[in-house]
Amino acid sequence: MINGISYKPQYYDYYEEVGIASWYGAESHNKTTANGDKFNRFLLTAAHKTLPLPSFVEVTNLENGKKVVVKVNDRGPFVNNRIIDLSEQAAIILGFRDKGIAKVKITYLKKMSQDLVHSVPSYRKHYEKTIEDYRKNRSVTDVNVGYLSKIQDVNHAKNIVSKLRSQGLRNVRLLFKDNMYCIYIN
Repeated sequence: MINGISYKPQYYDYYEEVGIASWYGAESHNKTTANGDKFNRFLLTAAHKTLPLPSFVEVTNLENGKKVVVKVNDRGPFVNNRIIDLSEQAAIILGFRDKGIAKVKITYLKKMSQDLVHSVPSYRKHYEKTIEDYRKNRSVTDVNVGYLSKIQDVNHAKNIVSKLRSQGLRNVRLLFKDNMYCIYIN
């Protein structure tokens, strides 16, 4: 649960999202992450609310075109309207450490993520337990609609997402896929 909202791990064949990234560093250095790793601000890692732990994503800074691949091994961000928290080193590579935030696109790297999970026994055990819990706790009342709409105009898409959230739908995401803004409900 983050800020009173319950997030459940999700398992995707394809996942892309556009939004605001922030970073965390010294205040969390050497603390245990959600999947049991020790956070190291000098490694290329990230926190996400729902992506599987661990997994890999490619992060693109949409303001300057710089890219980096990071391992998602923690939960967060704990600030509304942010889609990912990156390690300090990742923020340096993407060129926004001093600014603090940047508009980014994240793309889930499924094959790389699966290879990591299956090659490290402790990750595999954690991943299998998480999947089992996910399947066991998923109820028929969970919304699992999928793509609601694809829109070219980002402002129009954001307005629709805002209206849906104001009507009580918490699991609405705005993703960027195939040069379109996709409203997705999961």
